[in-house]
Amino acid sequence: MRYILSVFIWLYGSVLFFLIIFFVTILAIFFPPKIYNRPGQWLMRLFVRACGGRVKVEGLENFKHDANYIFMPNHVSFFDIPLLGGFVPNYVRGLQAAEQFRWPVFGWFISRIGNIPIERKSARASLESLKHAAQRFRSGTSIVIMPEGTRTRTGELQKFKKMPFQLVKLAEADIVPIGLSGLHRFKARNSWVVHPGEIKVKFGELVLYKNVKDLALEDLRDLVRSRIAALIECP
Repeated sequence: MRYILSVFIWLYGSVLFFLIIFFVTILAIFFPPKIYNRPGQWLMRLFVRACGGRVKVEGLENFKHDANYIFMPNHVSFFDIPLLGGFVPNYVRGLQAAEQFRWPVFGWFISRIGNIPIERKSARASLESLKHAAQRFRSGTSIVIMPEGTRTRTGELQKFKKMPFQLVKLAEADIVPIGLSGLHRFKARNSWVVHPGEIKVKFGELVLYKNVKDLALEDLRDLVRSRIAALIECP
């Protein structure tokens, strides 16, 4: 029965997803991203719920919804992006590999909606990309970055990369740690089966830059990892 249900979810979920992409593309042609950010958030929430996700959100009182932060969640599933896009209340955009911005059509789309390219071909290129991302942050764009780099295969929190914390230092940004719970059960990386059920998005207390600015990258990384781990209630 769960396989039949999963097939059904993927069929109507795919149709809904492409309708959302089409709608956002039309808006992107005529308007800047901040104009259609709220409708975009509503559509992402609709997509997750339509696929069977009963989303519970906690910790919204821990940060201002009209300020800029770097949001750091654990990286679990295909559904991470629509979940964060729908339930992070701030105007937030993600970092993506720079080569994706050179792809036909898709590259135009992610550039137009305001995502931020990150070069990875050399240390120098990566640093320049991080400086650009820091400038975007200071200009009014919150950033979501997943410090694990790749989705977990087991549901367990993985090792963190250093690059996200280099960005924190360059942008002098406060961090909002996020724990995503229930996503591995909902849709694991190595499975196509969807298990409708509860997903929790839990925002932790701010990691204030003024309190961590003197920490080494490794110490800052370990601190934030421990904060995120404490927010995750189940895989």
